[in-house]
Amino acid sequence: MNNGEQYQAFLSYFDLMTMNGSAHIYRCARELGVIDAFGLTNATARDIADRCELQEGPVQLLLEALCSIGILSRAGDSYALALVAQFLSGNYQNLGDEYWQYLPQFLSTGIPLAKMDSVEQSEEQYEAQVSALAWMMTPAAEAMAQILGMGQTRKSLNILDVGAGSGIWSLTCAKHDTETTVTASDWPAIVRIAESFAQKMALQNRFTALPGNYHESDFGENEYDLAIVANVTHIETTDGNRRLFQKLHAALKPGGEIAIVDVLSDQPAGYASSALYALGLGLRTESGQVHSAESLQQCLADVGFSGSTMHPIEVAPYTMGAILAEKGVEAC
Repeated sequence: MNNGEQYQAFLSYFDLMTMNGSAHIYRCARELGVIDAFGLTNATARDIADRCELQEGPVQLLLEALCSIGILSRAGDSYALALVAQFLSGNYQNLGDEYWQYLPQFLSTGIPLAKMDSVEQSEEQYEAQVSALAWMMTPAAEAMAQILGMGQTRKSLNILDVGAGSGIWSLTCAKHDTETTVTASDWPAIVRIAESFAQKMALQNRFTALPGNYHESDFGENEYDLAIVANVTHIETTDGNRRLFQKLHAALKPGGEIAIVDVLSDQPAGYASSALYALGLGLRTESGQVHSAESLQQCLADVGFSGSTMHPIEVAPYTMGAILAEKGVEAC
């Protein structure tokens, strides 16, 4: 082992120690009520110790550690919840523990804990998560709107958002161009959430809901300028993606475009996050997988899209990319 290899081994070791310790202190603070004890106010270590019936000295050390990982902020002797704590709520407050605790059984049996890609479970599973996913995807949606040049090189688009979720991708595009309209396709319970986001963004007059299974919904022919397929391809097989792209090819106007956004397997900067995401898909889907940009581009070419380009989305967690392609002549 040379010096460079040895130093890299040290870095990996300390990264593992830091990640493990960070996860443990967050869970401990959550379980003992330390996070909830702050509410909307600042507090000292003495305040938190009294509220949670704990010892002040150890609590002081815990609060400092929580500051170090960004859960809390400190001003003098007073601590407060950092912005990220507002997002650690609902299904996301446990950081996916229900899936990771199931990992040994998954490795033994190959049976996932949930089947989010099945017709039977999809609507219920995503209804519980879609609102939290909106804030997680907002920076990436802003980056994609910039890649598209919304309001500049692309204007007055009629967008079809397939598997829309909260609608954050298409609504962000519409936010940047006052003449762009959005049609959101997803399960009935999900498009109601997307409709509420449209209202929050004052875009309800340019928003149309199209509830149903996107594989079965009628998108018409030559209707749309842009089809957005965001965070969808990973719950489809290669054949499923190809069928969906073929349907969208027909729905687009001549010269219309498709924008595929997802976690891609060939993003070096997000390797660790992408690998964990792929494992998480195994835990919660029957056939979900992280596809490569090349495989998705081949599916697009198979059904007649042309000129596909891949654009890395340069925001955390650096796992996502956008693939753009234009409607060409449909393949036989």
